[in-house]
Amino acid sequence: MKGKKALILVTAIFILPVVAAKLVLEFDWYSRGVTNKGELLVEAVNTDWLEENGQWRLVYTLPSDCDALCETALFQLTQIPVAVGREQERVSSIVLVSDTPSDNKNIEVRQQSMDAQQQKTMAALPYGNDAIYIVDPLNNLILAYPIPEGKDAQITQSKGLLSDLRKLMKMSKVG
Repeated sequence: MKGKKALILVTAIFILPVVAAKLVLEFDWYSRGVTNKGELLVEAVNTDWLEENGQWRLVYTLPSDCDALCETALFQLTQIPVAVGREQERVSSIVLVSDTPSDNKNIEVRQQSMDAQQQKTMAALPYGNDAIYIVDPLNNLILAYPIPEGKDAQITQSKGLLSDLRKLMKMSKVG
């Protein structure tokens, strides 16, 4: 009888961790090693038409009426490249504007006009025109940062965007 108990005990010691691991993975009790703060864009979007090729770019589409969220995005576009520090020459910010004239004189970021096809491309993205996007030096849109409501959420998002951009630039062999 002692041999049977020992055999059952040894079997349980080896099988129990496997069963526990399976349950943890099945029920998503484990958070995987995702460290990015932005939303990874699953579908590849190529932006060959953007200026500043060879650099990491922060891209935002300017709405027709610039409200408080738009002002927050524009502020982030001016501050993030400065916050990158000595790698600042590797980053640029671009505000995309439609062909229709509007009051864009107060914007301190590089502006680029879009044609109708480019407007469709940007509007078709998961967050449309309500996000800041990171474009890599090979012209691929890779991360989206939807502009949140509330000052605390906006500060958190800015820190996350800066953190992700620094990681991307550190790991990247291009740009």
